[in-house]
Amino acid sequence: MRIAIVTPVFPPYRGGIGAVADHDARNLRALNHDVDVFTPNHKAITKKETGTTRLQPFYAWGNAAVLFDLLTKLRGYDVIHLHYPFFGSDILAALAAKLWSIPLVVTYHMKPKASGILGFTFRAYRMMIEPFVFRCAKTVLVSSLDYAKEHSVKHKNIVALPFGVDTNRFVPGNREEARRSFGLSIDVPTIVFVGGLDAAHYFKGVDVLLAACASLKSDWQLLIVGDGNRRQFFEQMAKDLGMCERVHFAKSVPFEDLPRAYQCADVHVLPSIDRSEAFGIVTLEAMASGVPSIVSDLPGVRSLVIPDETGALVIPGDVTSLTGALDRFCGNLDTAMAFGNHARIRACAMYSESMLVKHLVDEYKKCFL
Repeated sequence: MRIAIVTPVFPPYRGGIGAVADHDARNLRALNHDVDVFTPNHKAITKKETGTTRLQPFYAWGNAAVLFDLLTKLRGYDVIHLHYPFFGSDILAALAAKLWSIPLVVTYHMKPKASGILGFTFRAYRMMIEPFVFRCAKTVLVSSLDYAKEHSVKHKNIVALPFGVDTNRFVPGNREEARRSFGLSIDVPTIVFVGGLDAAHYFKGVDVLLAACASLKSDWQLLIVGDGNRRQFFEQMAKDLGMCERVHFAKSVPFEDLPRAYQCADVHVLPSIDRSEAFGIVTLEAMASGVPSIVSDLPGVRSLVIPDETGALVIPGDVTSLTGALDRFCGNLDTAMAFGNHARIRACAMYSESMLVKHLVDEYKKCFL
């Protein structure tokens, strides 16, 4: 099957949408499908990438881009798989599917939130553009029905297909060796956060995490993996709170080294503050690594954690709630280990990439029935 994946971001850019698109492409190719990825050339990458076409935008702003070339580049494929939202080009992918009579499958990642003029733009886009894109789609895939219901995602064929994780790559490892590789103390309870530190990822709640850590009664250290234009702000916040020696900023970790970051941890945290967070690939990576997760009680995000078995849910944006959950794990490492073991079992049973990609292919095939 010839499959075109259209995505607003793609590695080396760090982010959930790009990570899922990358996972889909790699796993589909492993099943001998012919897969091409189309994405904006935001980073002005010049090196040759097999199977990836980085198109020069007619106009770009943030992760939005207008790629008129999609209208011709997408001709001749069996399926077009659009990762949505893709402001500026989702409508072009839908038009191409209509023009060339190609089935369109949409993965709905998130409903963007903002205030002021940007918020108005998002609402207008959802009212005018999203209905057309969805009418062109044969199937709309959602990571959880919980998130789809909460945000009134409507389509005649909504299918819940959670994102997956490579359970052979993200595995439990030697905690002491992993901590040494990041310059961490080997005998101090360790919290890990993985995520973007740029303005686009304002909703990750890093400031809430730092404030919660400042109130912990247990011994702790924090590893923050990620980079962006707000990193210096968070570094200064850690300094102002007198936590410089406890908070370690690893910046962007190379792809091959990311599993080791989770292997450092006694507990992983995703303290998102609002519903811009829809799922949390990082929680899957932590689960597969045998690490329990503390996540915000948000639609979609909460679907990955079983409270009192694989982790904990906390009130979004609530420092006190997060502090209590962190103290529970940092102060009782036996509990953290037991929860992590349950998380690993659940990741392998329900979220293995190699299993979920077969379900994705089945959804492609249903488009031709």
